[in-house]
Amino acid sequence: TEQTETIKVLTDLCLAQSERRERHYKENALPETLLQTFTVEPLSAGDARFVGREEQLSRISSALELWRAGHSSMIAVTGLQGCGLSSFLRQLEQSVGSNDTFRYCNLTGRPRDISDTLHMLSKFADFEQPANSVEELIESINELPPRVFVIDNGHLLYCRTMGAYAAIRVFGAVMVATQQRHQWILGCEEYAWRRLTYIYHADRYFTDRVELGMLSMSELDECLALRQQMSGVEFSSKMDKSDRVLPDELESELPTLYKLSNGKPDLAFFYYLGSLQVDPENKQLDIKLGSALDFSVLKKLIREELFTLAEVAVHGSLTIDEHRTIFRCSREESWLLLERLYQQCLLDKDEVDEISHYRLVPVYSEVISRFLNNTNYLY
Repeated sequence: TEQTETIKVLTDLCLAQSERRERHYKENALPETLLQTFTVEPLSAGDARFVGREEQLSRISSALELWRAGHSSMIAVTGLQGCGLSSFLRQLEQSVGSNDTFRYCNLTGRPRDISDTLHMLSKFADFEQPANSVEELIESINELPPRVFVIDNGHLLYCRTMGAYAAIRVFGAVMVATQQRHQWILGCEEYAWRRLTYIYHADRYFTDRVELGMLSMSELDECLALRQQMSGVEFSSKMDKSDRVLPDELESELPTLYKLSNGKPDLAFFYYLGSLQVDPENKQLDIKLGSALDFSVLKKLIREELFTLAEVAVHGSLTIDEHRTIFRCSREESWLLLERLYQQCLLDKDEVDEISHYRLVPVYSEVISRFLNNTNYLY
């Protein structure tokens, strides 16, 4: 019986792994326009699907006004994975204005040494050739017209491997040494920011930290209604309220949906899309909201597996070699740990240049992080 229950839990959880989620929705015959509208990819500047964050956007706008007046600053924007951090950072282009140059820089890899950092920052500054030294890079950046540099995926700056400390120090030194001329905004996931602050005292160099929480219930309501309307897909039931898009069935279930997702957009979308069914007669949608997913598998993990999940959560992703270096174990042991967690549907796996990068299943990241935090494996 226990084995049967475990298989059922894993079967349910696996539906949110990236390679299975799209197939699951297509098997339910959900319209493509609906899936595109409810994408979990970051929203570009000015996308009508972006909701809320007025207070945080106002704080950034005020900081930009001070910068234009000659008051230098660096700003950190932090939040849990899945809160909409990347979408928020991309909206800042609209706050910059025509007199400034906006540069959105997305970290796609982790700088391992000083050379990596020089190459990365040179690319962000649009230099054709990487700078040969920190001094040369600082001088060259200070010769540029004033810019707003927005760095996304700042969690990739943190790494517990040899050489990482020097890479982080150089990255920070360039930002500090050029902030009189340029505005730097660093987006970083919450737990990585805490480590950067605790170990490297990163917070001392930032004038302000803007924190993004998950969506409130009213914001989630607006988000779902707006996306449903933009999809152009109608429900079988008729609306009683002309200004509402959500059907009455879901309107009454919204508190439950909010509780299940804790306001995390991609998890809310997962529960929402999973509750939709296509009526074969009229090709319209019906709703049947299911129960909460079972995460009891987390309670059965051993110490090494929990620490592995914690380090993946902080770093954003880990390769087998990075895990091996951090945990000082054999490559085979690292592969076994990461693959087991992947098979248990707690990790996703991306192949980049034939190298496996393991990360928390994004849809479940907040649930897993909260469990690790409550059990003192993540801080």
